[in-house]
Amino acid sequence: MRAGEALPLPLALHVVANCCRPDDDAGRSASLRAIVASPALDIDRLIQTVARHRVAPQVHRALTEAGVRLPPETAARLAQMAGKAARRSLNLAKESLSLQSVFDRAGLDATFVKGTALALLMHRDVGMKDSWDIDLLVRPDQIDAACDLLIGEGYILNYPADLAPDAFKRFQQVAKECVFFHPARNIYLELHWKLVDNPHELSGLDLRQTQTVALGSGTLRTLADPELFAYLCVHGTRHSWSRLKWIADVAAFLKGRSRDEIVRLRDQAVAMGAGRAPDVALALCQSLFGRPLATAQLDAAGRYLVRAAHASLTHGGGVTEIAAYSKPWRMTSIGRHLIGTTPRAFLAELESNWAGDYDRVHIPLPQGLGFLYVVIRVPLWLWRKARRLVARGRA
Repeated sequence: MRAGEALPLPLALHVVANCCRPDDDAGRSASLRAIVASPALDIDRLIQTVARHRVAPQVHRALTEAGVRLPPETAARLAQMAGKAARRSLNLAKESLSLQSVFDRAGLDATFVKGTALALLMHRDVGMKDSWDIDLLVRPDQIDAACDLLIGEGYILNYPADLAPDAFKRFQQVAKECVFFHPARNIYLELHWKLVDNPHELSGLDLRQTQTVALGSGTLRTLADPELFAYLCVHGTRHSWSRLKWIADVAAFLKGRSRDEIVRLRDQAVAMGAGRAPDVALALCQSLFGRPLATAQLDAAGRYLVRAAHASLTHGGGVTEIAAYSKPWRMTSIGRHLIGTTPRAFLAELESNWAGDYDRVHIPLPQGLGFLYVVIRVPLWLWRKARRLVARGRA
């Protein structure tokens, strides 16, 4: 698969991808009207695809602007999905603005990643991005203070649950985030202290490089454009771009930028340690949305990552979630070893997979003996498997 080569898509996913294309021209509108009117299009499959890729606001707007006439029940369902996503996003935006103020008053650095801030940068409209949680990044030395602040605001630590303080400290060393839930507001929040699990990916990204975006009477702090682009590329590639919304975010982020600007963003991301991810993202933007962006530089590993993304996007005709041990799941697991371009990044990914976060959190080893987690992983797994089998036999 060459960089920029068009990806074969199921018809419903092809429609959805066209709706997410950042260039809303007359040609796109005419194409959408023709495709949706075709008897070959399964309207139910179209709605399932929209739900699977969580792009109802973009699809609803694009079809409305194109003057596409859907069956009344389908049109009502799509409008309901878009409205629900918009209301959820507005709720998250309000909460994000409140939390920014709370963290600022407490003297804690809080940077909002993706979500509301990204919607404002891309669309100037928080309702045009379907988000289900808040991603909040803090400095590693402020994790405990941030947790206490969130608990004081009514949040409950949802994951990890029931860890002793020393175990939670070990969790902070091996993980990149924990999850909070606010029961009264029905809001999930991921508190990040790292952006990626692999320490050799994005190792050159400076989290102090930020920008602010206006929201109502206040502002939200998010990553500066080069850092944000690098993160979006790595995040999407680590998940094989299995939801169309992620690559659509990148395409919208790049809208209106010159080829030289995009090349500069790509080169900066690579310098930060994004590896092959920026080229994979650029190749997908061109293949899925027909955007003539800067030429992606794909080697054999990069082409594999593009194929993994295609397998994930189109899994089950584009409507099926990725299940463990499915083909796209396996391709994603392999692909994560190929994002970085250095042996250290590859080995770190390999070690992380074999050492196992659970064992490193729950079974502390003396300092200097961390390498033994790789050795004891298999016998511990067999022992836990045997215990579960014995427990089922006694039930």
